Amino acid sequence: MPPSAVVDASVLVSAFLFRESVPGRILRFAAEGGFAMHLSPILVEETRRSLLHPRLRTAYGHDEEAVRTWCGDLARMGNVFSGPLPDISPACRDPDDDHVIALAVAVGAEVIVTGDKDLLALGQFQAVRIITARAFLSRMEG
Repeated sequence: MPPSAVVDASVLVSAFLFRESVPGRILRFAAEGGFAMHLSPILVEETRRSLLHPRLRTAYGHDEEAVRTWCGDLARMGNVFSGPLPDISPACRDPDDDHVIALAVAVGAEVIVTGDKDLLALGQFQAVRIITARAFLSRMEG
């Protein structure tokens, strides 16, 4: 059975912008069935919103249609959990990140893959490890 991971919006945004980066390689692992990627409507929307921010669009030159298509592909590549999230209140020093942790708990994920410093500072929540994209890729390739 492949590992189970929640991939945070910070990693998803990087995967879109830099296809050959560590986050891009992680998404390819998910597409190939190397691990079960769990997402939520909140994570997909957060990714879409970030990618459509004028600063990123100006810097990288992508258009709205490319983002919409990619986010649709992302939703098909991962398991989008739309059920209720458990109350884990407050788990993270940034309460806006609690939904990521709650998702991991709800789906029984082994790990959260993120670049978010607030999440990484936790290191672990209950049985869920919180690690960087590079650490996750090393684990997948090892």
